[in-house]
Amino acid sequence: MMNKKILILILFFAAGIGISFGIYYKGITEIANQFIEKSQEKNNIDSPFGMSGAFSRPFVPNDAFPAEKMNKMISQLKEPYENVQDIGVKWIRPGIDFGWSSVQPTKEHVENGLYEWAIFDKLYGEVPSDVNVLATIAVGHVNVGLGIKLGTWEFIDKEVEGYYIKFVKELVERYDGDGYKDMPGLKNPIKYWQTQNEPIFINDREQLMKGNINVDWRSFSRFQEITYEAIKEADPNTLVAIGGLATGHAVNSNEPFFAKEEREEFYIPLLRNLQGKYIDIFDIHFYGSDTGWPSNWKEMKDIYFLFRRELDQNGYKNTEIWFTETAVPSEPFGEKLQATNLIKRYIYPLSFGAKKIFWWNMIEGEYPLEDNQSSDHLGLIYDGIGKGDPGYGVKKLAYYTYKKMVEVLEGSDWENIQTIQEKGEIYIYKFIKQGKSIWVVWNDNKEQKEITISGITLKQIRITEAVPKYESGKDITDYNTAFETKTKSVQNNKISITLGDIPVFVE
Repeated sequence: MMNKKILILILFFAAGIGISFGIYYKGITEIANQFIEKSQEKNNIDSPFGMSGAFSRPFVPNDAFPAEKMNKMISQLKEPYENVQDIGVKWIRPGIDFGWSSVQPTKEHVENGLYEWAIFDKLYGEVPSDVNVLATIAVGHVNVGLGIKLGTWEFIDKEVEGYYIKFVKELVERYDGDGYKDMPGLKNPIKYWQTQNEPIFINDREQLMKGNINVDWRSFSRFQEITYEAIKEADPNTLVAIGGLATGHAVNSNEPFFAKEEREEFYIPLLRNLQGKYIDIFDIHFYGSDTGWPSNWKEMKDIYFLFRRELDQNGYKNTEIWFTETAVPSEPFGEKLQATNLIKRYIYPLSFGAKKIFWWNMIEGEYPLEDNQSSDHLGLIYDGIGKGDPGYGVKKLAYYTYKKMVEVLEGSDWENIQTIQEKGEIYIYKFIKQGKSIWVVWNDNKEQKEITISGITLKQIRITEAVPKYESGKDITDYNTAFETKTKSVQNNKISITLGDIPVFVE
């Protein structure tokens, strides 16, 4: 029989090994989980898929303004980002800017350091934790003796400028997630900020309707500088985007008439003046005219490289270019064209270097909610207003196309997108996702075309049409069966595909 003392020593030794292994295993598990979380966080940041006007607003009638009525309805939203989570986008501009005049609506608020945060806490405080926010800071305050002088970007006086800087610091501090003066219950810190939205537009609507725009680049240089520095002082771990170029789609047509003026008399001299400072992200908005909308996505490259050159030549080689607004309306072009155009407006600019693309917007309609403007039909979900509208909340084909695009491509190596073909109106792009190849292909000819993809090492591939097999999103009852999918055998490391007018994913 074993000596009792030896047995006790053996048991203690075994127990020690077990405890040590348990601690080791727990430590390894924690490290692995942290690695997975960090990896997932990086994937979310790297993701190019964004949405502007992202929250799922309630039905908004024309009399929803003044703002108090809108704010009350927004405050009653139970799940403001349910559609964002459903389609899987990882970047949003929620749709309501942090307007100084909204947060501090009166002189008394400004002079006494009082802030109205409730509506912003609701919208920004409930952003899902795996979604990144680009939040816009707007000035306002033209009609109450504060803010900037009309037609300029010059503050009324130094005292007002000081009040604005204080507002920016308080704003960033509330949502930076550092534990100091944070919004109570903040789920998701804001680490990306934007100075204004489209700064050429004057706050005075009457002046804008007359065609007057604000090209005071000298004063905006100062505005960009002080806003940037205030943001960075409150939270050094942020990136700052300059307010978006409004007329990116008019790079060749110069329609509207002030597009050339916006480029050459505002942004270009502004970049040359700032010389590599105070801008981390350059933002372009790209829409279209009623005639040029369906096919003008090809001009995204022209406006991109026009400003890529200007940025590179003026000290901004590391400054990324994002398109934070782009869209095509479902009326008058139809749901199917909107959906096919969505694919092109994402894949094409990603192929030549754009880092983020944001669709505008989740639910269609803009104030005043009229039915005679193309811009009222840009969203992915109907708003229930206008002739032929199937009802508030009905999803369009483009909604499901966006969801499928994210499902297929999210997690790809975004720095390694290969352009296989861009000629003969045939477009082929290759993505690498977790070591596997995915091709996105479309045909811009009026007739069908047969194309060949080479270099395939598997025996079979799956081809999925990027637009659901229905005429309208209202007919879709099951997302999982909504897309035409087929498998095809690979012969001699290549396949042939007959392409119609619908883009396809080849996996």
